[in-house]
Amino acid sequence: MNIFSIFIISIKNMKRHLRRTILNIISVSISIGILFFFLGYYRGTYIVSMRESFLKYKTSHAQIQTELFNDKKIQDYVTKNTVFYESDKLISKILKNPKVISATTRLAGNGFAGNGQEKMIVQITGCNPETEKEVGIIDDFIKEGVFLDKQDGILIGKKTAELFNLKLGDICFIQAQTINNSPNILQLPVTGIYATGFYELDKNTVFVSLKSANALFDTQNAVNKIFMFFKDMEISMKVSAELRPVLDNGLTIKPWQEYAQGLLENEKSDKIFYSIFILILLFIGVSTITGTMYVNVYERVREIGMLRAMGWLQNEIFLLFLFESLCIGLAGSIFGLFIGGIPTFYLAVYGIDYSQAADMIAIPVFKLISKPAISDVLLCIVVGMVSTMLGGLLPAHKASKMIITDSLRTN
Repeated sequence: MNIFSIFIISIKNMKRHLRRTILNIISVSISIGILFFFLGYYRGTYIVSMRESFLKYKTSHAQIQTELFNDKKIQDYVTKNTVFYESDKLISKILKNPKVISATTRLAGNGFAGNGQEKMIVQITGCNPETEKEVGIIDDFIKEGVFLDKQDGILIGKKTAELFNLKLGDICFIQAQTINNSPNILQLPVTGIYATGFYELDKNTVFVSLKSANALFDTQNAVNKIFMFFKDMEISMKVSAELRPVLDNGLTIKPWQEYAQGLLENEKSDKIFYSIFILILLFIGVSTITGTMYVNVYERVREIGMLRAMGWLQNEIFLLFLFESLCIGLAGSIFGLFIGGIPTFYLAVYGIDYSQAADMIAIPVFKLISKPAISDVLLCIVVGMVSTMLGGLLPAHKASKMIITDSLRTN
């Protein structure tokens, strides 16, 4: 009997045992659907969302600073060795690289903020209001007022506003040591209040214009950081290497990977955990599918005996069950991708806002999202088809070798 005829008979067998076929397909689809959902969820939330949130909040894709700048020593952010000048010219050179999509300057340093009676330690960040909107996240979380405009003002977090009972238009006092180690103080009106839901940012960071920051630190048009975003986070190291030749002496460029060692270590730990979880899920799914196919075959031992009595060869029996298994695996995988694709599609398009939980984690994850890949689809189809094939062939192999008369006696 030719292969095509055996394939047609396998399709008819599936129709003849429709109830059993549907149950097998459902068994496959549930396992495949769960697998497909978690693959996309892990990649989207724990790789893409966490990284993008971390980059927008803290590091950008790369930063330019002086070679003597030490991110761990916030008290030394503004010194003669850590600031540099003529940043506008440098940014013009940087933006000539087509892989660079945005860049902004900052002058950040340690200081105090308060209402004139009480104060607390904060990071004072001077920025260019126009380009900061392209790089930072604060503009998306303004709750009252506006982002920094052309007028001198200060943008504070909601928690800072509540702590000092500051409202829009109230005067906020900021104090810091100048570059010459003399104390200085500015009085600025509150022009905006932001709330990201992330405690470290909302309470400990205030934003002012570069003009105000230079006046506070007495640095005369200096900056200590240039933040850049590229077309893709994965090309950060390559683009950083391309930009090094345009830097002035004493400056260096660092891609985000150098700032995110903790994040990358957490990713490795999470990857191990989720890999084990997915392996357990695969084991349960394959075991369930294999068990279902075993029952399916053993319920048909008598049928196998009848086929053998009619002259079917062992390899034809194998092909019959192989085609049935592959068809069930393919149908179950496709249906499973549809089932798992519904929540995956929702998370990929809309996501779930997770801002309220930002205080409980090390970095602000603003959305739970999914990032499915073509490899996920291929993996799920392969798993579904291979597991059903193994589940069908192993018992069929044993059943086809039974003595024909014994097979016919089986009820």
